[in-house]
Amino acid sequence: RSSVYAHFSETVSGASSIRAYQVEDHFMKTLEDRVDGNLMFSYPIMVANRWLGVRLEAVGNILIFFAALFAVLKRDTLDSGIIGLSISYALQLTTVLNFAVRMTSDLEAGIVSVERIKEYTEVPQEAAWEVHPKPHPGWPSQGTVQFKDYQVRYREGLELVLRGISFAVNGGEKIGIVGRTGAGKSSLTLCLFR
Repeated sequence: RSSVYAHFSETVSGASSIRAYQVEDHFMKTLEDRVDGNLMFSYPIMVANRWLGVRLEAVGNILIFFAALFAVLKRDTLDSGIIGLSISYALQLTTVLNFAVRMTSDLEAGIVSVERIKEYTEVPQEAAWEVHPKPHPGWPSQGTVQFKDYQVRYREGLELVLRGISFAVNGGEKIGIVGRTGAGKSSLTLCLFR
């Protein structure tokens, strides 16, 4: 499910860019493909759980039948309290079996959270904030910031969002970054802090 939700949230957050580049159909097709892929695995699991539920209900009914049959056949030798207790427990067994199936289904649905936590534990660690060796005490001697053929992607595996950025800002200069929504102004600024 996570790939469907991730694609959906990325699509919603980038809706203005998607409309600007007129690629709505591409994103809809991608979403439909991911939902189909998700359902290809989710539907058989759901059907298997229902199949198991029907079988457990049948097993419970058979147990109730045999408990009642045993009670009728042994009515002369068994105490009526024991007979009533056995039928009562047999009736409760069906409920317990159905509860077990429901809990199994809930576990299957909740295991996605465990999968997500496991995924987060395997994310490659970023570089440490501490720089070794430390720059010498006179650094920086100038307040210049230079970008040379700079490229950025939001995460590994995605396309570049900024490419070929080259410019220099001298110390004391004030600059402004101008562009439409989604052009990469914030991304360029955030790159200074990485």
